[in-house]
Amino acid sequence: MFFPVVGTISNKQTFPDITFKAFNEFVENTFSSKVTLATVLAVLFSLTENIDLLNLHSRQRNPVSRSERSIIANGWIRALSRALIHQLDDQAATLFFTTEFPQTRLKQSAVLSGKLDAFAELLRLIPHEHRSVEKTKTLPVSYDLISAVQVICPAITECVNRNCHSRALLQTTQIPQIPLATLIKNNTVYKDVPVLVGKCKTCSTTYHADHTRFKDRFDLWNKSYLNSASFLKVGQSTWVDQKFGHSVISGIYNFHASASAYTQFWNECASINDSFVKISRRQVWQAFIQESIRMVASETGHDLKLTENLNINEVTKEAYSILGNSGIINIGLSHSCAECHQQYRAVADFIRNEDPAALLGADDNGTVPALVGEYAAQSAHETVQARQQARLRAQEIEDNSEMDIDFADVNMIVLDGIVMGPMVKNHLI
Repeated sequence: MFFPVVGTISNKQTFPDITFKAFNEFVENTFSSKVTLATVLAVLFSLTENIDLLNLHSRQRNPVSRSERSIIANGWIRALSRALIHQLDDQAATLFFTTEFPQTRLKQSAVLSGKLDAFAELLRLIPHEHRSVEKTKTLPVSYDLISAVQVICPAITECVNRNCHSRALLQTTQIPQIPLATLIKNNTVYKDVPVLVGKCKTCSTTYHADHTRFKDRFDLWNKSYLNSASFLKVGQSTWVDQKFGHSVISGIYNFHASASAYTQFWNECASINDSFVKISRRQVWQAFIQESIRMVASETGHDLKLTENLNINEVTKEAYSILGNSGIINIGLSHSCAECHQQYRAVADFIRNEDPAALLGADDNGTVPALVGEYAAQSAHETVQARQQARLRAQEIEDNSEMDIDFADVNMIVLDGIVMGPMVKNHLI
């Protein structure tokens, strides 16, 4: 009895638990008979998504001090009504009966405010029951009870083999044996998501959400990556959507982030729901490789077909040999200019907008403060000479408009192993 008990208090309340009969009667008695399901749901979620506003509305609706008075159509609920009318546009007229439809937006928001107040009362989103009885604030609403069930399945509906004559795909996995995976979709983690596989009964080809498994002419199993795949398998039981793959690509290219850095970033701040699941560096690298393959293959209109059961390093090598085009992106094949092709230099002898003398406290004439010392003066003199040589080199580069084809092409400068500057234009690294 005396053992300490640790408990957790949820910071959310369950979705409004009312009967459909009560909900249906309210809609029939409050809105026009022409109101659509989409409009009613827009009103419903506008209330559940703005709990803070309803708390403010409820406080002004239920005065406490003698100097306050109860105002149902107060500024808070009228602002929500006006925003809802603006969003619904032409459909907003279905929220009113023909006999009560006001002509001006100002009067419409006033009438709709009473309807929203009654709707919030029905949904139990008003924290005050009576002006003399104060309840706690209404908590944010949890959507777990009405969240959609996620299923990972093939996007192809029939077999693409010509000999099968567009045969329908069968779900042949026994129900108890269907694998359950973790899905990251729109930065939200879904657990226990069933993964379904389609199979053609004629040719035994299996269709997965991210690839197709088929036999070649030597009766060996091969794997064809789908360019239109909505989900990618990045682990034994982990799947991600295209948004996650695009985020990995963007982070690595635009921020020069490593797979480990992006893994740490996502684990610390990218997951936005309660079902938090950490990802590993290997899963991020899998997403980077597979999304890169999908993007390059889609650009060229080529379906990458590889031998089954290759590890990620072998997949990378095979994909480069097939899609790499000897390191040249197709969009850059017909392009050549002095900006993206320059003479190779082992050491950058000219960096524009750099003043080495300023780093040592020397001015344009090479003079330095007396406190700097003889060594600094000598260094400043050398840097001034280097700057003059750099200026001559810059003038020489600007005067030469033709390319020197006797040297290898180069398109970036690497400083301490970090690639700096914009993305390469026509070469893969």
